[in-house]
Amino acid sequence: MIEDIDLSRKYFYEFFSKAFNFIDESEFEIWHEQILVLAQNPLDDSLKPDFEKLGACDFTSFKEEQNGVFFDFSYVNVPISASFYDEGRDDGKMKIQACDIIRKTKFRKNEECKQSEDEFGFLFAFMASIIEYDLKIAQQLFRFVINPVVDEFIEKLQIHKNSNLYISIANIMKVFFQNERAYLEVQAPAKREGKSIADEALQRLPYEPRLPTKFSKTNIEELSKL
Repeated sequence: MIEDIDLSRKYFYEFFSKAFNFIDESEFEIWHEQILVLAQNPLDDSLKPDFEKLGACDFTSFKEEQNGVFFDFSYVNVPISASFYDEGRDDGKMKIQACDIIRKTKFRKNEECKQSEDEFGFLFAFMASIIEYDLKIAQQLFRFVINPVVDEFIEKLQIHKNSNLYISIANIMKVFFQNERAYLEVQAPAKREGKSIADEALQRLPYEPRLPTKFSKTNIEELSKL
């Protein structure tokens, strides 16, 4: 039987995964209910304002901000794959490691799923599932794929010009992953001096304009204009 602490970890990973996946209004309502439940035990009292902010958001504002942070082509977006933070490109070593770990389990990615195995939305959803199945494999996924890169992902969420709700999500993630490291006895990676690999790959200071007009990934027909 899954222990209380692991059950709590599972709930937080589910909560994080929905924040980085496309979700419809019905899924948003489930996510919203998760916020209210997790807010009862917010990990740290300093996070209460963040849970309150998220609890007050609606579907429209959430989707607009999600698009602005990750998919609005007018700005340098927050990269969503572990490989990008590790190598400055998608589909790198982290994806290979994630796939190798997945193959050790009974789970397989749905053929209709377009996410890469090392995208954070996928990784967090997989962690939520694997915690119940095999804690050792869950620890491997955290140690070798999530832990080396999640700090910079959190930082990018906190400083993005379009972040508001995602600042609160990032604040919760920061405390959660500090606790996760303590629980799993995993050290945080050493911080690189100067520009990170991801920032070097972006080739400019984060979040200054790249295109003269805005394009939304949610309006997929606009991609034909590029």
